[in-house]
Amino acid sequence: MFAKNKWGVFAFIIIELLLYSVFMTGDISGHPSSGTVTMLKFLCIILCNIFALVCAVEFRQKDNYILLGAMFFTGISDYFLLFTENFTLGMITFCIVQMLYLLRIWFLEESRQGRRVLGRIFANIVLWAVILLILDKLKVTVNLLLTVSVFYFISILQNVITGTKNAVRRPGWKNLIFAAGMFLFILCDINVGIYNMNGFIAIENAAFQKLYNFSGVAMWMFYLPAQVCIAVSGKVGQCL
Repeated sequence: MFAKNKWGVFAFIIIELLLYSVFMTGDISGHPSSGTVTMLKFLCIILCNIFALVCAVEFRQKDNYILLGAMFFTGISDYFLLFTENFTLGMITFCIVQMLYLLRIWFLEESRQGRRVLGRIFANIVLWAVILLILDKLKVTVNLLLTVSVFYFISILQNVITGTKNAVRRPGWKNLIFAAGMFLFILCDINVGIYNMNGFIAIENAAFQKLYNFSGVAMWMFYLPAQVCIAVSGKVGQCL
């Protein structure tokens, strides 16, 4: 079967790498918003969804079903962010993605305690409220998009931390590759934040402009490898 052997995984990675090299050439050459580049980016995410679907059907494990759900909402998010101006809906669905990854990390942990999941969600909500209050005190314009984005970033940050801890405590291909994917994921999001910072805070600095220009390329430079690692993490423990 395609996903049950290592050659299927390698074929998936090679195809994604070829598409990645093409659209990254477009990004670096200054054409990140061209129709071809955008379609290639979305195609790569669709392929991640297909890979996750095939493996969910073949392995029929809860972990694969959770991963498939997260990949599905990732595809929805990328549709909104790549092809529409409705960035708020894109970020809301990305919040769903992080909630599913929180559930996946709990499922992969050695000690599955329900209160641990609820405690993490509660901590996210409290920290979210505190940050929004601080932003309001700093006279930062807090709209719905920023409100959702703050909750999203808190959620992914916690998932990166707990996913990394889980990989250290329970070393194995699944946990290690998933943790690597989440780390690349947050690197992408940091660059997204830098790229969109001008919309909230006026910064006129030569060094920041260089960082801003780099972030426009770095977003997908980190994002697709993150999604490929996360997709593959649902399979490597069973086929390598």
